[in-house]
Amino acid sequence: MEDNNLLNNLLVSLNNKKVLVGVSGGPDSMFLLFLLRNYKNIVVAHVNYNKREDSTNDENIVREFCKKHKIQLEVLSLKNTYIKGNFQEIARNERYEFYKEIYNKYSCEILLLAHHKDDFLETAIMQFESKRYSFHYGIKETNRLLNMNIYRPLIHIYWKDEILELCKQNKINYAVDYTNAMDIYTRNRIRNSLKKISLVEKENLYKNYISKNNELSETENIVNKKFNEWKDKNFEVNFLKDEKFYKELIYKLINANYEKVLLSSKKIENIYQFLISQNRTSKYKLDNQHFLVKRKNLIIFN
Repeated sequence: MEDNNLLNNLLVSLNNKKVLVGVSGGPDSMFLLFLLRNYKNIVVAHVNYNKREDSTNDENIVREFCKKHKIQLEVLSLKNTYIKGNFQEIARNERYEFYKEIYNKYSCEILLLAHHKDDFLETAIMQFESKRYSFHYGIKETNRLLNMNIYRPLIHIYWKDEILELCKQNKINYAVDYTNAMDIYTRNRIRNSLKKISLVEKENLYKNYISKNNELSETENIVNKKFNEWKDKNFEVNFLKDEKFYKELIYKLINANYEKVLLSSKKIENIYQFLISQNRTSKYKLDNQHFLVKRKNLIIFN
């Protein structure tokens, strides 16, 4: 049987808005699509990366479901020759650019994605292990990207095993990506390590990160106010001196202007030392493409 409470809450939140659903053909997205199969204002987007020999099976599963339930489907098929370098980053960029194209084509108001509690926990652990600075651990339930409103209705509801059980109960056909079990990516390694601990231990880890996020949210509200004050002063360097939240302000500044620049606590500290140094005019290398420029005690963005 399906989860009627979740379905009812989901339908209320969607309020008959035009919805785009990202569907890979895996159990998570197929379960979400199953819940929405009778929702009339829906479009499905599927990306076939042609990375695995059996990737056409994923596409066919999505096609068959959409055909059966008369759901509009858009498919992007990529040539496997593009798979060089960081596949996950390239795939993510291609996927979201495609979502944006379809989102605009059908004048959608929400992009629905099927991330669940395991995805949240894996991401949180990756962030923690990398020591990268962030105002939020894990994946957010809602956010905006490329001017799309993104909503993940399963993120704080189900663990992966619970979704698999619901797929079984409802006889939902789905594809299995065998590469998920291989330790070829950091996420896969973390995913496989989480399989070795009990559900109680996973719940405790999950609750720990939720608690951290609640604390960080309070801090972020304070920082947002201070950031606006700093912005009003044209990002004067002197504003940071003797400022308790200087690390958080620098993180927000860089994140807002250089989205792809990765920040560790050490890097933020180095940026701070650069900014408050006696040199009135100089520049700091953020990465191979971006520099932070200080000119007459003001921060200039290149």
